[in-house]
Amino acid sequence: MNAGEDERAEREAAELDALAAVPDEVLADAVAERGLCLWEITYGDPPIWDGDGPPDRKLAARLCAGCPVRRECLEFELRLGGAETVGVWGGLDEDDRRALHAVWRARAGRFPRRETTDDATTDEGAGEEP
Repeated sequence: MNAGEDERAEREAAELDALAAVPDEVLADAVAERGLCLWEITYGDPPIWDGDGPPDRKLAARLCAGCPVRRECLEFELRLGGAETVGVWGGLDEDDRRALHAVWRARAGRFPRRETTDDATTDEGAGEEP
């Protein structure tokens, strides 16, 4: 990444900090109920995409423009899909999300959740000071 991309990713990650404590289920419900892309695909005409190659920045910008839950969508995707998912999420294509994911993870309190075989859930880095 160049300096401008680094700065943009840092700004984007900082904006997501407000959602860090929101449970996954709440984010999922918000996106499912109010996400413009899900509404459009369910009730309207989905955007034209021929499937030849990955979604691009123009599609991401058009699909997510004005969506009331764009940040929630992006936070949810970064948590669950991380750097590996394809497609447009939260207004970002795969390349932009991968760049953001590294910065997002590095911020305080961003540790992946791991389920254990007992009823406890642990976080990598739990107990560490940010």
